[in-house]
Amino acid sequence: MAGSTNNTDEISINHIVIRDINKNYFLFQYISLILIFYEKSEFKPLSKNEKKFPLKTVLCKNCGLSQLSIIPNTKFIFSKYDYLSSSSKALSNHYKKLVEKLVKSYNVVSTNTVLDIGCNDGILLNHYPKNFDNVIGVEPSDASKHIKQKRIKLIGSFFNYKTSKKYLEKYAKPKIITITNVLAQIDNLNEFAKGLSNITDNESLIVIEFPYLMHMIDKGLFDLIYHEHLSYFSLTPLKFLFGKFDIKIVNFERLNIGASGPAIRLFLAKSNSIYKSSKKIAKQINYEKIWGIKKIKKYNFFRKKTKEKISKIKEIVYLKYNQGCKIGCFTASSKGNTLLNCLNLKKKVIQFASENNKKKIGKYTPGSHIKIISDKDFNKKRIDYAILLSWNYKKFFLSKTQFIKEGGKFIIPLPTPHIK
Repeated sequence: MAGSTNNTDEISINHIVIRDINKNYFLFQYISLILIFYEKSEFKPLSKNEKKFPLKTVLCKNCGLSQLSIIPNTKFIFSKYDYLSSSSKALSNHYKKLVEKLVKSYNVVSTNTVLDIGCNDGILLNHYPKNFDNVIGVEPSDASKHIKQKRIKLIGSFFNYKTSKKYLEKYAKPKIITITNVLAQIDNLNEFAKGLSNITDNESLIVIEFPYLMHMIDKGLFDLIYHEHLSYFSLTPLKFLFGKFDIKIVNFERLNIGASGPAIRLFLAKSNSIYKSSKKIAKQINYEKIWGIKKIKKYNFFRKKTKEKISKIKEIVYLKYNQGCKIGCFTASSKGNTLLNCLNLKKKVIQFASENNKKKIGKYTPGSHIKIISDKDFNKKRIDYAILLSWNYKKFFLSKTQFIKEGGKFIIPLPTPHIK
C-alpha cells in the first residue's frame, strides 16, 4: 500500500486501473475544484485558465486499498478552502450526537484532553461540554479562521509524525481523538498512522468516520470520488495500515449519515490498550474477502453501474428541461462537481446553484460554470426542479427548506435517481 501517491510510476507497477469511465467525463478536475470555487474574473477565457487533472482510481492487489492515481498540490487547495462544515446543520447535529455518545460511553471528563484532526471551523469540538478546557484541533486550511470558541487550541498544520512530536511538546496524550471525513484526504497514510501511534497511550480511543468502499461500489455512489478524496477504504487495508504502527481496530458502526454520505465509524486503540476488539471485526474482514475487495470484478461492475446512473440522471433532467421547466442545483458541494461534470449537460440547462456557505456565494462551479447564489435569491428565481447535490441530507432538506415549502421539487440523483 502506498503511503504517498505522488509517484505515479510506482503506482503503475503495483496497481491496476479500476475506474476511468470516459476521458471526457474525468479530465475535468481542477486544482481548485474540491475546495475553491471560481470568481468570475478568474476564468477569462474559461477553457484556458482552468487546470485539469485526470480522475482515476487504482486498486492495490496486495492490501485492497483504492487510491487516486494523480494528486493535485494539497497545500494550494487548503490555502483557499471554501468548505465550512458548520454551514451544514445536519452535519452539526450528527457530530453533536457523536460527542455526546463518546463522553457518556467512555467516561470522558473535563480534565481529559480531546483532539479533533481536521477540525475545520470547530464543528465537532464545539459540542464538547463547556467545562472542557483541553480541547485541541488540528486544521491546515484557512477554515480555522472561522473557529469561534476561544477554548479551542489550534495546531495549524497537516497532521503527520512531525506534527505529533510538536503536539507532545505542549499537550497531554488525548483520551479521545476524532478524525471525521479526513482520512480519505491524507496523502501519506504511513506518516499519519505513525503520528497517531506516537500521541496515543493505552487509554486513548481513536474514532474515524469515512465513506465505506463496499457501500460506495454496491450503491454506485460515483460522486464520492473527487480529488479531495485520495483514498477509498474498507476494513481490510486499514487493519494492515494501523497494525504496522501498533494500533488495532476495536469496533465499527455503520452510519446512515456522514459528511459525504452513508459512512462507517471505526474505533481504534493501541494494541495493548484497555479496549478489546469485537469479534465482528474478523467477521467483517472475512466478508470483505468473500465480497472481492481485492478483485477487479466488483470494480468493473461499479463502472457499468456508474454509466447507467449518469444516463438516468441526464434523462430526468432533459425531460423536465424540454418540458419548459427551470432547472437548478441545490447546494454547491464538492462531490456535486463530480456529478455535474459527469453529466456534461448543455450550457444554461442548469441556471443557478443554491448555497448557504457565504464563502461560495457569488462564485461559479468548476467545469460546469454555474453561478452560486444564496438560498434566498435561489427561491426568488422560481426554479421548478433542483438537483440535490448533497443528496445524503435529503431528509433534512425535504423537511426544512423553503424551496420545497414553496412548491419546488428535488431531483435526487443517488443512490437511485428520482424526483421527490
